[in-house]
Amino acid sequence: MFFRRNTFKMTVLLPTLLAALYLYGVAAPQYESEARFLVRGRSGGGSGGGGMSEMMASAGFKPASEDAMGVRDYLESHDAVDALRHRLPLVEIFRRPEADPLARLWWSNPTSERLLDYFRRMATAEYDTTSGISTLRVRSFRPEDSKAIAGQLLTLSEELVNRLNRRMQEDGLRVAQEDLTRAEARVTAAQLAMAGFREREKALDPARSAALAVDTIGQLEGSLAQARAELSEVQRFARSDNPRVTQLRNRIEGLTGQIADQRRRLGSREEGVSQQQFDEYERLSVERDLARAHLASATASLERARSEALRQQLFLMRVVEPNLAEYARYPKSTLSVIYVFACLSVLYGLAWLLIAGMREHAS
Repeated sequence: MFFRRNTFKMTVLLPTLLAALYLYGVAAPQYESEARFLVRGRSGGGSGGGGMSEMMASAGFKPASEDAMGVRDYLESHDAVDALRHRLPLVEIFRRPEADPLARLWWSNPTSERLLDYFRRMATAEYDTTSGISTLRVRSFRPEDSKAIAGQLLTLSEELVNRLNRRMQEDGLRVAQEDLTRAEARVTAAQLAMAGFREREKALDPARSAALAVDTIGQLEGSLAQARAELSEVQRFARSDNPRVTQLRNRIEGLTGQIADQRRRLGSREEGVSQQQFDEYERLSVERDLARAHLASATASLERARSEALRQQLFLMRVVEPNLAEYARYPKSTLSVIYVFACLSVLYGLAWLLIAGMREHAS
């Protein structure tokens, strides 16, 4: 009977009063430290929102949204919590003597899952897609603890970015080196194939050898024509037994014999070299040229990869350093009491309407 007469007081006012007593009388103050940072990558240009993004873009950087979100997820991961436990007494920080029983970490030796769940309540990381700035907020029961945790999280983020840089550099160098190794092997194989062809066919270059033979015949024929012209000129005023005439005749005979010999050799060479041999030589020559071009390209790629390895591709830049809080921003006692009262009042009203409707329907 008492409960029915004082339903609103028991279901709304009493819980609100208990919440107010806890928030104003028992709840320990929680101090928040905030830090902001940017993750950027090198590029010829960039775009983004805000003056900071424009300044970074003009300096040759671009927003690295995927990497920034990766850093955000890392800050709320098992790896980050485990790394913090090796650098800070994380459990002791969340179990300070001044912490109230409800807000503190309940376990003195928590499992990694329980500690992670509690840590995610006390530390948050947000990424603004418009400005590209990531915001890190950490709460604890002492201002110096919040600042220390935020500072270590920023350090861990920088180390993560550095590891990503090393991985990209190592992968780039590895791929370029593998390509260079393949190119060198290709050049070696092409040179061995060409040497094998020359050894097998007894010819350095069939087409070039034939061209040289034709050129030699042409030179000999030119010399022969000149010798005959000189002989005709000498025979006009000299006798047939003149030494000069004899010399020219001997020279003509020698040139004629040389030309005949060269023509005979050229004919035998053309007969001995088939079209298949010419095709094979052309194929080997083209493969050798392509292999050399591949080697030159692979060498240039390796040099570029080495040059890029000397430059950092990703940067984590601290925009706002972790601050040392001067007053406790949590718990928000007044807002929390108002929220509790409003929510309970709405629930009470809905329950009253439901019960009244059921009674009217029953009657």
